[in-house]
Amino acid sequence: MLKLPSALHQPSRYLVVGGLCALLNNVILIGGDFAGLHYAVSILLTFVLVLPAAYMAHALWTFRSPMSWQAFGRFIGGSVSSLIVASFAVWLFRGALQLPMLVAAPLATVAMTIYNYVMAKWAISHRRAGGPASELDSDDVPEAA
Repeated sequence: MLKLPSALHQPSRYLVVGGLCALLNNVILIGGDFAGLHYAVSILLTFVLVLPAAYMAHALWTFRSPMSWQAFGRFIGGSVSSLIVASFAVWLFRGALQLPMLVAAPLATVAMTIYNYVMAKWAISHRRAGGPASELDSDDVPEAA
C-alpha cells in the first residue's frame, strides 16, 4: 500500500473530501435542474446541505480539529469569499489574459482548490494569538509542569 509523507496527509484528505463535496454539489445542481428548480435555489440547497457536511468532514478528518460554531462561521465566510475569488480567477484567466475557457476554467479550478484549502485550514485550525484559548482550543493549552 502507498504510504504518503506526513506533509501530504492533510492535503490528500482535503482532496478526498473536496472531491466528494464537489460530486454532491454537482448532483444537487444537476438534479435541481432536472426537477425544474431555478439554479439559485439549487445553489442555496448546496450551501445548506453540502457546507455543513464539508465542515464536519474537514474538521474531524482532514484537519482533525475540534468543531465549534466559531470555526463553522469562519468556514462559511471562507466559502462565500471563494465565490468572489472564483469570479476574479475566471476574469483574470479568461477576461484579462484572454485564454480560452478550455484553459481558463481548469486554471481557475486549480487556483480555487489551493485557495479553498488555505481558507478551510485557517477556518478550522485557527488559534487566537496571544489570547486565552477558547474552550474548544483547550487541547493547545500547555499542561502545568
